[in-house]
Amino acid sequence: MTRNRKNPLLAVLAFLMSIATSPVVKAEKTEVATTPNKFAPLSSDHELAAVWNDPDFQRRLIGSYGFASEVEPKLQPDELEKYRTVVIPILTNSDTKKIISTLEGLTTSKASAVFDFTLGNVYFQREDLTNAAKHFEMAILKFPDYRRAQKNLAFALVRDGKYAESIKPLTRTIGLGGGDGKVFGLLGFACLSQGRNVSAEAAYRQALVFEPENLDFKLGLVKSAIGTGNYDYALSVLDELIKQYPDKDNLWTLQANLFIQKEQPAKAAISLEMLRRLGKANVQSLNLLGDLYMAQESRDLALGAYTEAMTKDNGQNPAKALRPAQILVSRGAWTEARELFGKIRASGTALTGADELKLLKLESKVAMSTGAGDKAIESLEQIIQKDPLDAEALMLAGDYYAKNNQKEKAEFRYRTASGITGFEADAYVKHAQLLVQSQKYLEAAELLKKAQKVKQRDNVQRYLEKVEQLSRTARS
Repeated sequence: MTRNRKNPLLAVLAFLMSIATSPVVKAEKTEVATTPNKFAPLSSDHELAAVWNDPDFQRRLIGSYGFASEVEPKLQPDELEKYRTVVIPILTNSDTKKIISTLEGLTTSKASAVFDFTLGNVYFQREDLTNAAKHFEMAILKFPDYRRAQKNLAFALVRDGKYAESIKPLTRTIGLGGGDGKVFGLLGFACLSQGRNVSAEAAYRQALVFEPENLDFKLGLVKSAIGTGNYDYALSVLDELIKQYPDKDNLWTLQANLFIQKEQPAKAAISLEMLRRLGKANVQSLNLLGDLYMAQESRDLALGAYTEAMTKDNGQNPAKALRPAQILVSRGAWTEARELFGKIRASGTALTGADELKLLKLESKVAMSTGAGDKAIESLEQIIQKDPLDAEALMLAGDYYAKNNQKEKAEFRYRTASGITGFEADAYVKHAQLLVQSQKYLEAAELLKKAQKVKQRDNVQRYLEKVEQLSRTARS
């Protein structure tokens, strides 16, 4: 469907009329002053949207209806007459279908490539990118060095998301002397999309020669440098960008991720703290900040970041806090874990199903580790009652019974867990440890051998050798 917009072709009519009386076309390429139409970006990528909506880019695109005879096909006198008497009048018509129909009648196999190029531009203006590319390719087939046809073909392909296909006409445009900021920038984008990071970096560097303040090109340069593993260079470009745009949250996030790649968690935490102070830290970045603090054993700071993440989420998704809670428990941060448990329980949205069971298990682990085993076993037995095949709960219950000298109950829990896929090896080892306490070395050794068949581990192998030695000693 044709868009209801002011016909952009009217803007070039005066220029075309000025060259129509010349016997041959010798005019230099002319930029046409017009009010550009906004392109609705087909890609969600900000860099491409910035290119399509750039007024200078649109003026150049519309201006490409003119001629640059030194690098383009010429119109023969009879073709020039057709251009003057047929093409120019039809361009004033608001009926786009009629414009296309007329031009298609002129794009014969022997006609000048100018007609194919003009028709390609009309389709491009209508955002019919498939037909635009088709006619630009036809123009190039007739006149391979047609610079603007190469350039507009590349633009049409990029706009249509065909990044790999756009690389060839983009590089050909540069080879024909048509390289400018947008051409090099789109070449960088296209190469980056194909994982060609070295080529992308080279293209972005050239693009910045023409447009040194272009934020999107600089970000592209950062991404390509990251792709080549040149983190120090990427950070140096980011430092410059952050000084210019300290309020842009994506720059701080990108810097933090780079510091993580360089295994510098303290610096990464500083970047995320700056984002936090700007009031632009989201749930994901706050949880990441908490993880970084935990890596530095700063438990109180980690808890602050984790709880702020819950607040940022308005308590609507407490299940997201289970991962931070699990991290706190795994690092033995019992006090902080209990506080986060309380926040989760107090949130406006109750946990259900597997999430509720996961929280109960985490609470049980903390309770058992802090001398509140009686409370823990009650929760664990509730979990097992709801899900008799919850291997983690079975193992935890076995641990409780083993510590409290209830060996038969512990053995039953371990044996049940050993029949659940993924937990066999650990259950065999725990059961074996229980048998060793009762000096049943031969049975324990058999279980450890089973564990090793399921999952080979050096520490278990050493334990098995010691148990076998004890078994031989006991028999002698």
